[in-house]
Amino acid sequence: MAQLVNAPPKYSTYEWHNSNNKNYNSAEQERASAERLQSESKRLTDETDEITRFTQEDVNKKLAQRLRELNFWKDEVQSQLQSVDNEIETLLKYKSNLENSLESTEHPQDVTTSCLTYRKGREGIDLVQDDVEINLLKEVEVIEGVRAVLMRTLEQTVEQIRRLRSAKYFLQKDVADKNAAISIDNNCHTLSNKDSEIHLFENVTQELVSAVMPADWSNYSDSNIKKAECEKQASVTLRSVINGVIDQTRNDLLNQCRNVDLALKKRVEECSHAKDRLIDHLEKVEVEIDNMEGNISRLKAAIDEKLAPLKVAHTRLAHRSQRPNIELTKDPAQYQLVNEVKMIESSIAALESQLEASEASLKGLIRNQIDLKEDIRIKTKSLHIDKVLCQDLRATIDYSHY
Repeated sequence: MAQLVNAPPKYSTYEWHNSNNKNYNSAEQERASAERLQSESKRLTDETDEITRFTQEDVNKKLAQRLRELNFWKDEVQSQLQSVDNEIETLLKYKSNLENSLESTEHPQDVTTSCLTYRKGREGIDLVQDDVEINLLKEVEVIEGVRAVLMRTLEQTVEQIRRLRSAKYFLQKDVADKNAAISIDNNCHTLSNKDSEIHLFENVTQELVSAVMPADWSNYSDSNIKKAECEKQASVTLRSVINGVIDQTRNDLLNQCRNVDLALKKRVEECSHAKDRLIDHLEKVEVEIDNMEGNISRLKAAIDEKLAPLKVAHTRLAHRSQRPNIELTKDPAQYQLVNEVKMIESSIAALESQLEASEASLKGLIRNQIDLKEDIRIKTKSLHIDKVLCQDLRATIDYSHY
């Protein structure tokens, strides 16, 4: 027999009304709750919208402020960068002046060394340590001293240029960083809620480990500017020193060059005067040699002329000594003949003595002639060295472009 299906339970009217009231109350509560929630949602939406709008406006203001700060410091750094760049260009010109000054000492140094070498070729008594040599040696010392000072100053200049370029590097890097930051912040400042380029990114609010504080940021640029200013002032001071060094060394070189030239001119005049006097004495000695040679010839002729009378007297005495016996008398003729021989022999002796003295004098004159000619040759060579070689070579020294 089939099982009968149980019928659903039956509720009472009270339960039915109670259930309806319960549903009414539940619906009313849910509706009231929904209304409160909607009201709260609207309030919260309005509030968050206001906060979001205010926050975004505040961010925009701060970005604008940041852009002004970035542009301010960029302009400050850029201005200092331009100033440093100008100073580098100026100092490079001063460096070039120093190099030109240093190069200008090479030729005078070669000239001075050549003059000293040439003057070693002087001979005899002219190989003296005169004022010219003393001043040439001093000129070598002055040039070497000037070159040492210029080299030290040039090294300082190169180092200062390096320091300026280092400061310029940091300024350029700072400007480049600020331009990049300006570009980024300017892009951020112009972004709006309707832009298509806005996205959500992960972990964007994490703390930036390498970020610096605003005070450190401004101090960095300020430090770069101050360092650059310090190097620039050091460069200005160095340029003043360079001007002083170039002027002083140029004056030292010019003064010593004049001293050498004056000493050389005086020496040439002294040597020329001495040579002229030597030539004058040589001419006189040669005239005297001619006279002495004539005197010797006359003395020899006079001696020769005395030989015939002496022979006559000797022959007479010899013949008269052959007189016989009583005729061999010491008569006046005999006495006179003897006196004649003595007189002629005395005359010949006197002439021969004079001849010997004249020949000795002639030898002395000839020796003087040789010595004078040699001294004139030496003076001629010395004049050639000092006047032709040294003076003409020193005329090529030019400090006008020093």
